[in-house]
Amino acid sequence: MRRIFMFLLLAGAATFNAHSQLKIDNAVFFIQSGATVTVQGDVTSNVDIQGTGLLQLKGSTLQNVDMGGFTIPNLELDNAANATLLNTNARIGTNLTFTNGNFQTGNLNLLLASTATITGAGTTRFVWTNGIGQLIKELTANVTGLELPVGENSNYRPAYLTTVATYSSAQFGVRVLGAADANKPPMIGSYLNTNWPVTKSGITGTASLSGQYIDPTDISGTEANLVGYFNSGTDWSSVGETHNTGTNQVGAPVTSASGVVSGFNKFLAVGARAFLRGAYDTISNTGLMSDLLRTLPFGSSASTANFPSTDPYRVAPYSTSFTHVNNSNVETIANASVLDQSGIDNDIVDWVYLELRNLVASPGNTILQTRAALIQRDGDIVDVDAVSPVTFNGQVDGNYILTVRHRNHLGLSLDQTSSRNFTETKSLAYNVGKVADLRTATDPELFGTSAAYTIFSHPTLTTVNLLWGGNANHSTVPSNQVRYSGLNNDRDYILITTLANNPSGSISNVYHISDINMNKVVRYSGLNNDRDFLLIYNLGNNPSTTRTQAIPN
Repeated sequence: MRRIFMFLLLAGAATFNAHSQLKIDNAVFFIQSGATVTVQGDVTSNVDIQGTGLLQLKGSTLQNVDMGGFTIPNLELDNAANATLLNTNARIGTNLTFTNGNFQTGNLNLLLASTATITGAGTTRFVWTNGIGQLIKELTANVTGLELPVGENSNYRPAYLTTVATYSSAQFGVRVLGAADANKPPMIGSYLNTNWPVTKSGITGTASLSGQYIDPTDISGTEANLVGYFNSGTDWSSVGETHNTGTNQVGAPVTSASGVVSGFNKFLAVGARAFLRGAYDTISNTGLMSDLLRTLPFGSSASTANFPSTDPYRVAPYSTSFTHVNNSNVETIANASVLDQSGIDNDIVDWVYLELRNLVASPGNTILQTRAALIQRDGDIVDVDAVSPVTFNGQVDGNYILTVRHRNHLGLSLDQTSSRNFTETKSLAYNVGKVADLRTATDPELFGTSAAYTIFSHPTLTTVNLLWGGNANHSTVPSNQVRYSGLNNDRDYILITTLANNPSGSISNVYHISDINMNKVVRYSGLNNDRDFLLIYNLGNNPSTTRTQAIPN
């Protein structure tokens, strides 16, 4: 037998109190204007509640609301123990009033009709998006600064929606997370430890969302450097962004059906490629570099016994020749698994050192910022996550020169006339015309003459450019040359400084400046020794030949 409940509550001060649960099963439940139904237990319904009166949640423990996706015209939450959606979504037709407590969404959605409002929300009363569920606003007309009172745990971080568009069954959804976006650019300098995932549908035009962060709790770095960003899932963009340190808000246009709004410092996502002569496979012609170094134990950058977990260019012996500019954040690899990527092409070979330069012709060329980054076997230069293009903080979109250097190789640079247009857009970082591909650049595109690099065959690219290797003694004068004889030559550095003048000696399983063929062994004689690699493969088997680094300034 089906039970049908019907309540007709008249205008005025009429009230109905449900001390336990209120369940509406395929019945007309009508709350007359001016009347209130107070519920201390759960609310369950499989139909819309009718009328303009008030449904009040006033329990002393968590109250569940299971509306089957149907509508409550007017709802008041007056429960310090909170209310939560259970099993299904719910919709507010006219007004949601917060008196006490938070309304939790869990993995479900709380919808607001196009004319519905929310009153009484604040720092202790809001829609708590404690799952993947959202607060969703239905739209039929433009809104300006519409407050969507979302928060998480005890933290109120409301969002404000502005639209200029046309609408067809339109909805805009938002939730808030109390952590930095998991996809934030690697090595970003300043960022928010909160983000607002959003969705939109049926909106043709502009929809912009601003999120209000908690100062200083949500700020990592410098607040004054923060600008609004939208992540579409593929790209970050600050086009049309807003930021206000007075109101603690950042915002950006939502340009795709889903994404994330958050705040970061302005940055570039730089795509680059290069090959190192010391690691390049010239025997089997794979077109890849060797990754033997990454098989060393993972650890401190100050130790020759480990593959460095942090930027080695900041410590001896490399720090004498590599001085970071406008980069105080130490690059750090999260764990050893980062070095072993899916597909052998993407496994990590070593750390490299990048210089972002302006377009003023040498010798006036200025280094704007430096970065330590990782280089893959196929030459892709990536950030510390071993996947993303390299982040340069505080730089605006535009044309730049990029120089690639390495701890025991001679650097190589783009020429002034072949600068690349670098932007914050991640998906374009490795596109033709964007990427600084020193492997395939023509001689006029590279700084200096053809003596600045060497050329070798490649199975698919025909020929490629390689940075000259063999610079074992770069910490001494001259530090920008590879030489076999003469003052401070690299041969003597390997033999005398590294191997204590013992020609038959060797050091195995090391991350060492004298390991110029990058096979994690330093040896002066015998199979695959570094002396022969220096003389034959870098100096053309001529002991008097000298290779000199050619980079701007």
